[in-house]
Amino acid sequence: MAEKLPKYVFKRPNGSYRYKRNVPKDLRRVIPKATVYRKLGNTYQEAIAALPVAHAEIEALFDRERRTSDEHRAAMLVRERLGKSTYNAYRDGVIDIYWQEYDDLLELAEDTEGNVPPGVTNALNRARYIKPSVTFDQALREYEEFLREDGKDDSGLKARMARIKRDLIICLGDKLFEQADLKLITRANANAFRDMLLARMSPNSVQRNVGVVKAALNHAILEHDLDIKNVFQALKIKGAGSSKTDRLPITDEQLRDIWPAFKSSTTALSLLLLLTDTGARLSEITGLATGDIDLEAGILHIRENSFRSLKTKTSTRDVPLSQRATDCLRELTKSMPDGSPIFSRYAVPRGNDKASAMLMKRLRSVISDKKITIHSLRHRMKDKLRNTGCPEVLSMAILGHSTNTVAANYGSGYAIQTMRDAMAKVWPSTPS
Repeated sequence: MAEKLPKYVFKRPNGSYRYKRNVPKDLRRVIPKATVYRKLGNTYQEAIAALPVAHAEIEALFDRERRTSDEHRAAMLVRERLGKSTYNAYRDGVIDIYWQEYDDLLELAEDTEGNVPPGVTNALNRARYIKPSVTFDQALREYEEFLREDGKDDSGLKARMARIKRDLIICLGDKLFEQADLKLITRANANAFRDMLLARMSPNSVQRNVGVVKAALNHAILEHDLDIKNVFQALKIKGAGSSKTDRLPITDEQLRDIWPAFKSSTTALSLLLLLTDTGARLSEITGLATGDIDLEAGILHIRENSFRSLKTKTSTRDVPLSQRATDCLRELTKSMPDGSPIFSRYAVPRGNDKASAMLMKRLRSVISDKKITIHSLRHRMKDKLRNTGCPEVLSMAILGHSTNTVAANYGSGYAIQTMRDAMAKVWPSTPS
């Protein structure tokens, strides 16, 4: 007597059992099969035991497909046929009618019409471009324009922003950088940019680059009143930050050792002497003009001029000159017209870099320790002032450091004689 089998259960010629179910007509376009099957087992007892599970699985499949929106089906079709990049753009609604992806979507809709529900075809045809309020590219361009100063050479700024833009395009892709709305930039994108830079830069260099990007986005968010977060805010960069060992101060012994290496060049020796006795930044010295010095009073006026700008507002200051620094400048400027650059070779765009390379070549001929650089002379002055009992706020005024307080910005600052008294305790220990 033949076995009486439950609905949807069939016995195969080899004696095994399986579940067989015709796909309902309303689902034929989304389930690319006319019939679905499930294995139930090799014996009648196994089939009866497995039947409830198989039946529930097929019912769930049909129910899920009936409840799946046409928009979701269209998106899955885009991902399967056109790839993840087009799928992401389609999902986020940033398909530009001028992009190749737009033509690909229309072609997909045409090719699948009649084989998928009409709603899916309509969803593909509705692919549209949502004009971004602000793009990443626009944010960087506007920030660069904000930083640019009228009448000043901006080649350094331009080159720096171009490098950052290039790295962002490499990391994000040109479409996400140039055409997508800023709201589509994620924390994952920011982390990826950081990691890409860390592969070839020091953590502090990465922090500077990320800082520019963060500032550009903050500027765009404020100026365009955007309701988005800055995903570059508080980005963690392991190893970044100033450290006591980033640059070491040069010692008296090291200064005596390198002095002979600079004597063959009047310019090199003059720069070394002035940097040693003032603690100024190299750019502040290479950009000096004759009008920036008062030889009678022995004062160096560090201020913006036509040859260079200054790093910060607090960099503008008057610094006392030692007697030998005054004599050095008097000799250098004795035949110069008023307003002339004292170090004309380096009072040009990127001239500071050239001066640094020239000085470092001489320093490295004596000292190989990479933590000792020309900037170590500035660290040296800081340490010398501290060790002779100079108050911290006075030291900061001499070196042009910001105190980051409102009160510190009032008044005209310390008297020249007060600063001279503090610096005089440092000058005698320098070589001649």
